[in-house]
Amino acid sequence: MLQNTIRQKISKRSVPLLVYPCLLFCWLLSLGPDLAVSNFYQQIQIALTMVFGSFIAGGTALGGGAVAFPVMTKVLSVEPSTAKVFSLGIQSFGMVAATLTILFFKIRFYHRVVYSALLGAIPGVIVSLTLLGDLLPRLAIKSLFSVLLILFAVTLIKQLRVGIQSHLTESSTDYQYIPLVGFIGGLASGLVGSGADIFIFAYLVLMLKKDIKVATATSVIIMAITSVVGTITNMLVLDTLTPEIQLMVHAAIPVVILGAPLGALVCAKLPERGVVNMLLLLIALETGFTAYECVRLYL
Repeated sequence: MLQNTIRQKISKRSVPLLVYPCLLFCWLLSLGPDLAVSNFYQQIQIALTMVFGSFIAGGTALGGGAVAFPVMTKVLSVEPSTAKVFSLGIQSFGMVAATLTILFFKIRFYHRVVYSALLGAIPGVIVSLTLLGDLLPRLAIKSLFSVLLILFAVTLIKQLRVGIQSHLTESSTDYQYIPLVGFIGGLASGLVGSGADIFIFAYLVLMLKKDIKVATATSVIIMAITSVVGTITNMLVLDTLTPEIQLMVHAAIPVVILGAPLGALVCAKLPERGVVNMLLLLIALETGFTAYECVRLYL
């Protein structure tokens, strides 16, 4: 009986290990082995960026755009519009992979929050991409992203300093404003490639006193679906998923479909303080880059 149980657990946990080689094989066939490998090396800076970005996307309430957007715009000198489209595109693979991992390993998340938030996040990201994307200047969009991360940092610091008595149960009265929060997050996601996850996480932890790890898994699922909707909008409605961006996304796919699920599993097991300290460091670096750029622009 015990041996059968152990075998079932081993068999269950081996499924993701079997899925990844299959996905990698499909990735090679999509462009052809030679072109796929060549493109990977040409886009190696993007792929390396997403090694860390995908881990953050899968294991925290910061999407992969939290790493991809600032690195691409501030280090690799990529236009914010390109970085935004790329962020949504690559999250459509990485965060979906993390979502499947959350479901497969039965990591706890707030089901009703996901449904309620998506009622606002989906129209929010569509409105943002189609109507707001060209209205804000380049530096304003980058500064908005830093504001989002500062909001996230405040949430984490409050969690560390005062401690939050978490409530794992769900009540219908909790969700009165969730669609509105999701809509605002969707607007942000359309502008900088991330935001729905940050807003929902902050609202769950600060306002509703929810468990930080359960809120994290919930935000990952919401951002995954929001990213897919945003990418479909970019591809079919706006035609902004250019061949150049497609090659960038293609190069990062084998990294994110492994890194994001790994992040979901590892961060679900790590102590909260270690994960939070890592995120605060990332946020400090990102906001420091933005502050430096603002000072340099106006001096």
